[in-house]
Amino acid sequence: MAEGRDVERGKKLLIPPFLSPQQEKKEQRRGERRARVRSAEGVEEGVAKLAPDVYEALDKPAEVEIVAPGGSSHEKKKTFRAVLDEKVPSGEVHLSAEDLRALGVAENTIVTVRKR
Repeated sequence: MAEGRDVERGKKLLIPPFLSPQQEKKEQRRGERRARVRSAEGVEEGVAKLAPDVYEALDKPAEVEIVAPGGSSHEKKKTFRAVLDEKVPSGEVHLSAEDLRALGVAENTIVTVRKR
């Protein structure tokens, strides 16, 4: 060690933003969640029935935007009124068959559900 130099203690270490822990980024993404989309009988057009875990993760939204995959320039988006349904299985969103056709996705496709 260097002679005559004391080690300074108690200084805070500055961490650049690109080296921040991954947990902080997950907390920022609370406004969206991935879920499997299915068609269901008895669901009105323009309504998305959400599972309780998805509904709670999005902080009880009134409206949600469903984004289907297709690449960055080909994303298919549509806004729906969010309804909590206890009968919907965990990690799923139920839409009407007409809404699925309008979105251009098949059943069992994993989509991003965002709070509006």
